[in-house]
Amino acid sequence: MKIKNKLILLFIISSVFCFSQPTNSIKFKKETKYAKAVFDNVDLKLMVIDVYGNPTDAKIGKFKLYVKTKKETTAFEAYSNNLNAEMINYLKKLKHSAKLFFTEINVIENESHLTKLPDAIEQWFPNCAGCKP
Repeated sequence: MKIKNKLILLFIISSVFCFSQPTNSIKFKKETKYAKAVFDNVDLKLMVIDVYGNPTDAKIGKFKLYVKTKKETTAFEAYSNNLNAEMINYLKKLKHSAKLFFTEINVIENESHLTKLPDAIEQWFPNCAGCKP
């Protein structure tokens, strides 16, 4: 009789845990005031655009740049809005057009929080008379 009572008790306890409904939770999505980053090919820097389409003076904490030419793909890393000297020298030496892929763009928001922005793709055309596009 004791074994039968223990089995019934075990069944009741297991059914309570198995058939109980999960608790509902409320999830909040953090909204940011920045929408994307675009490449300014005149000043050679990334500009942050807000959700209304206006350029801002927000600081970029980090981004990666991949330059894809017909022969190779080269990766660079920067920690500000401006392209660093290594990137600029590489772009100036190009003889043909190349695709620029800006990835892992993190903008610094209030209280030094980093917010990830979507990737940006741009086309780079060299500034020389004898170069092929």
